[in-house]
Amino acid sequence: MCWLEYISIMSITENTSNTNNNWPYHGSKLIPKEELKPFLKRDNISGLKHLFLHLLLIFTTGFSIYLSPSVYLTIPLMFIHGTFIAFLYAGLHECIHKTAFKNRKLNEIVGYLIGFILLRSFLNGRYRHIAHHTYTQHPEKDPDKVDFPDSYKEYFKHVTSFAIWTRIIDNLYRHCFGKLTKSEIDYIPESDTKMLFKETRIMVIGYICLAIFSVYFGTAFFLIYWLLPRIMGEPIVRLVRMVEHTGKDETADMIHNTRTSFPSSILKFLYWNMPYHIEHHLYSNVPFHRLPKFHSIIKPHTDEVEPSILSVHFEILKQIWKNKKLKNKETILSQ
Repeated sequence: MCWLEYISIMSITENTSNTNNNWPYHGSKLIPKEELKPFLKRDNISGLKHLFLHLLLIFTTGFSIYLSPSVYLTIPLMFIHGTFIAFLYAGLHECIHKTAFKNRKLNEIVGYLIGFILLRSFLNGRYRHIAHHTYTQHPEKDPDKVDFPDSYKEYFKHVTSFAIWTRIIDNLYRHCFGKLTKSEIDYIPESDTKMLFKETRIMVIGYICLAIFSVYFGTAFFLIYWLLPRIMGEPIVRLVRMVEHTGKDETADMIHNTRTSFPSSILKFLYWNMPYHIEHHLYSNVPFHRLPKFHSIIKPHTDEVEPSILSVHFEILKQIWKNKKLKNKETILSQ
């Protein structure tokens, strides 16, 4: 593959004897059950505390927008506010795995609410994400696979979230009218399709009600404090999520197809510790609040170089340039 040079930069060990190398992936046996067991314990307090602090950040920036004396200050505040909102995806992700809270019902309730805020179906997200974990980096069966960009245009199309918003709007439209893509038919159980369509219709009715409310009362509240910031903040989430797998091996080996990164503490908090991504993919039932300590158990087995978010993107951009030069050279030679 054209990005092999890039992959070699993120050197990792070839010791994969305890890792399943075939799709579909069935889980790792890297850590003995006795050693793993303490890390699987879930509780409601850790998830509720993290969610409360995350929402507190959102309310704080929202109030700052309200107090802002100038549009020149309001716009950057909306961007920060929107970034905090967009990173609620991490909470949704934990609810999908049922690891945000010990109480299953609480995972469902919070998951549906966050899904509504993010304009994402919780049910669709659940089954799409299960397929992603089962077929991580499979060239055809991983619905969340981000192919290595073949041009700067493709790279910026992804990080600016244009492709993501196209998919989100398309999902809302199709599911509202009871339509699934071929890919969705493969990973969404037929028994849950009616529930998915019902969820989407309720979401769309909710959005229409908010729009009617805004027009009737002549308020831009939802636009200023929710929708516009939500759109503005998504690219930061894209930058972080792209680091997780892009450029890694197309193999079922989770040590080689996934990347753990080393971002700042605030980013770890906003992303609910998901930068510990190898750990999460090897053992997806380990709750988010136990991943930092679990990292020290997994790291000796991976010998993974933990790059920063920006350093990975720098290497991606550099590799796009090298691939472009190589392609131009091949074109010249073929003439």
